[in-house]
Amino acid sequence: MIAKISALALLCLAPALARGQASETAIVKQAVQLQQEAPADTRIADYFEQMKANPLDPAVHVKLGDIYSERALYELAIQSYRHALELQPKLASAHLGLSLVFRKKKIPGLELAEMEAAVADAPEDPALRLKLGTLYMEPAHFDYKKAKKQFEALKKMQSPLALELGAKMGLD
Repeated sequence: MIAKISALALLCLAPALARGQASETAIVKQAVQLQQEAPADTRIADYFEQMKANPLDPAVHVKLGDIYSERALYELAIQSYRHALELQPKLASAHLGLSLVFRKKKIPGLELAEMEAAVADAPEDPALRLKLGTLYMEPAHFDYKKAKKQFEALKKMQSPLALELGAKMGLD
């Protein structure tokens, strides 16, 4: 089982190493950590099996990214989400996952850019618009006009989430 996981982890990581997007040392450390933890986490093994069966399914790569993110394996999560985007460029869930990883890594510029991309890919998703509007109200990204644009879009959609964003904006 460990050998299968190791081979699949390296298969996932090969494009990252070739593109030089993450340091080889960091990825190797995360792969070793994954090997040590994988026996206890059957979800990773299950998704590796799904990835073997359907290597071109972006949803599997997004789910792996989610699992890696939960385990603080951020470089692996980033690579999984980016691979999903290579397979399906307009995939809001992959952009959302990247945004959340960049938030955890405290990279606000990339966090915001990925959230904006998620909303661009799924403009009718009220939860994404709420998250983007909320980001615009945070000190690191503060832009009241852009937050208000998200608020107006939520109102136009007649989403109850407009009230939540409005409260954060002081529009009660």
